[in-house]
Amino acid sequence: MPQLKISVWQKILCVVIIPLFFQITFLILLSTLLKQVEQENQVYSKSKDVLLLVNRAQISIVRNLSFMLTRDSKDPLRYANTDVLTSDLRKVMAVMNTQTDLRPEVRELLKSVPHLYGSIILNVENNRADFLAHRLSKRGLDEFQGRMLPLMFDLQELSTSMLRVDADLKIAAPEVLRRSRDQLALMLFAGAALSIALSFGAAFIFFRDIVERLREIDENARCLAMRTPIKPSKLASDEIGVLAAALENAETSLTESRRKEVAIIDVATNVLLSADRRYRITAAGGASFNEWGFESDELLGRSLLSLLSTESQKDFRATLERISQLNTDAEVESSVVCKDSTVKDVVWKIRWSDNTYYGVAHDISERREAERMKQRFLAIISHDLRTPLSSVSAILSSLAVKVTGFSDEAKKIILNAEANLDRLMDLIRDLLDLEKLEAGKVVLELNCVSALDVCNAACDSVEFLAKSMGVTIVRSHGDSAILGDERRLVRVAVNLLSNAIKFSKRGSSVTVSIANLGEQTKFSVSDSGPGMSREDQENVFNKFTQTKTAETSSIKGTGLGLAIAKLIVDGHGGAIGVDSELGVGSTFYFSIPNFVETDE
Repeated sequence: MPQLKISVWQKILCVVIIPLFFQITFLILLSTLLKQVEQENQVYSKSKDVLLLVNRAQISIVRNLSFMLTRDSKDPLRYANTDVLTSDLRKVMAVMNTQTDLRPEVRELLKSVPHLYGSIILNVENNRADFLAHRLSKRGLDEFQGRMLPLMFDLQELSTSMLRVDADLKIAAPEVLRRSRDQLALMLFAGAALSIALSFGAAFIFFRDIVERLREIDENARCLAMRTPIKPSKLASDEIGVLAAALENAETSLTESRRKEVAIIDVATNVLLSADRRYRITAAGGASFNEWGFESDELLGRSLLSLLSTESQKDFRATLERISQLNTDAEVESSVVCKDSTVKDVVWKIRWSDNTYYGVAHDISERREAERMKQRFLAIISHDLRTPLSSVSAILSSLAVKVTGFSDEAKKIILNAEANLDRLMDLIRDLLDLEKLEAGKVVLELNCVSALDVCNAACDSVEFLAKSMGVTIVRSHGDSAILGDERRLVRVAVNLLSNAIKFSKRGSSVTVSIANLGEQTKFSVSDSGPGMSREDQENVFNKFTQTKTAETSSIKGTGLGLAIAKLIVDGHGGAIGVDSELGVGSTFYFSIPNFVETDE
């Protein structure tokens, strides 16, 4: 048998309509009963009214007939009410003909009234003329009395019956009304009880069918959030059934997603962890075994701080507390003690969400080792290499200037050695300066500086190089006050100028310009060299980078000059860049904030 498809709103409508229909039906029945009671009450009332009317007519008949039948009366008004009597009797008969809804006993009683009253009217009207003219003879009066006496006896019997019926009505009417009231009260009570029972029954069915299913959905939603299997829901085609089906589909999707997530976590190279507010590990990825030697199950319930070295725990705890208070994420470095007691340097990316810490631990041991080797290398360069090279450079300079007697070939060798040594010393200085700038160890001495002074100082420094290369320097005449370290800015300008001169053709010119942009001053160095591709422009400020043009040139550099220039400009809060086109030339530029005088 096919399942009846009823939606939730239709069920709610049924819960409302069924009691409402019953109550409307009950009101109709109650109204009918009230109408019946009212009709019965009216029947009793009309019956009493008719009896009262007939009783008054009886009194009028007896009084008038008695007055008319008195033999020795000399009252001239004895027959004056003859027409009044007949008129009253006709009115009574007319009223009786219109009153059909009377009590059965009253109707039975009044069956003889029309005939009786008609006989009286007939006898009175037959003698009316004689009555009114006062010429009724004694014989006529005796005959009239003989006809009226039986009617008077009938009237007496009618009056007796009326008294009996009236007494019965006085007894029966209250009883009937009481019974009607009892029936009405019983019907009201039964109707109210049935209405309440029907309402509660419909509500019970509704709650059992809908609320229980909603409770199941709520429990399943909690199970879904807690990653536990959900209970199968009852099959239904209404909105709740659709919701339950969607929840089951969501469980299927989430289960599959978790399976993939676990698979990804297990094969991830970084260790993924989650911990509660008390730093107890609640989940761990499979990479923990490859990285630290711990199985995932070994880490569950263990304090996250217990994995760290003693020196790292204080800062790590402070970072966790700050993350939870600010509801944010952060990076922190620490040392992790592996299962085999080895120590690894790790950088953590930790986020606080839903009262849980979520962390990704990336092993930076090799990077730290490389940094330590770099520091040892720089220390060797700074102390063990630069000092002997400086001594050798001084000796070669002395040999090239003061010593005579060498052949031209020997002098050439000495000059080449001196030039190579100078390039090596420049490389050492650039390496040391780059390290200081990257480490933030260089403190810029910011003062109000003339942009023109920086430009002229740089041009003077490379003037000899420009003449030897056959290149003309076109200087700028503009000026502005900038906020900077003059010595460092001159070095940036010298670097850009020397590069422009080296890659310019003999007989060409290099143009230096200064432009005040309002809040900043822009320095530009333009040449007509071979230019650069867009790829080279994107990488030219990276350290140890050589452009394709530089690789084909006979002039080689260290690949550090532009990287150092960028760090210096960035330290001033400025910007550096290049605009170039292959075969046309290049324009290197940097901008420095202008000096703003403030009132003390």
